[in-house]
Amino acid sequence: MKFEHVQKYCKEAQQIAEREGTHAGLSFLIGEKFGVKFSQLRKVKRKLQFLYNPDDMSADHPLNQGGRALKMSYAMTVQEHYNQPMEQVKYLESLLADFAKAALITFSQDEIKSYLESSPHLADDYEECEEMKGEATFSADDLFLEAEEILAIEDIKKMLIQDKKN
Repeated sequence: MKFEHVQKYCKEAQQIAEREGTHAGLSFLIGEKFGVKFSQLRKVKRKLQFLYNPDDMSADHPLNQGGRALKMSYAMTVQEHYNQPMEQVKYLESLLADFAKAALITFSQDEIKSYLESSPHLADDYEECEEMKGEATFSADDLFLEAEEILAIEDIKKMLIQDKKN
């Protein structure tokens, strides 16, 4: 996806907002389009969360004590299995930053804040949430999905709502 696509989504969201209201426009822009890319970023980051950061390694870190063969093996493993996800993270972070700028140009901060505080659902999780509503019981898995969505919305708020004090 390129920035032109993001601009196209913003125009489409603005048209939806004019026809159906601001909430519907933001549901399209943030809930569907932004939410999909944000969920992709979270999934890719999960894959990378167990990599060692060379800056955080102390002298007694196992990788530092394992010798040259272990370090080379680790470096080759990272190159072979994690290079593509690392590139995806860079790309998605850049795309979401552009997406946030475009959304803030298209809609006001107050409109975005109001939408995000209305407990919206992200596109990837929406079907799962709809299935949960039909069930009489609320399982532990359902609780974890709900908590994960709340955390995702909080992360999105940090990206889209700028602190007016600063």
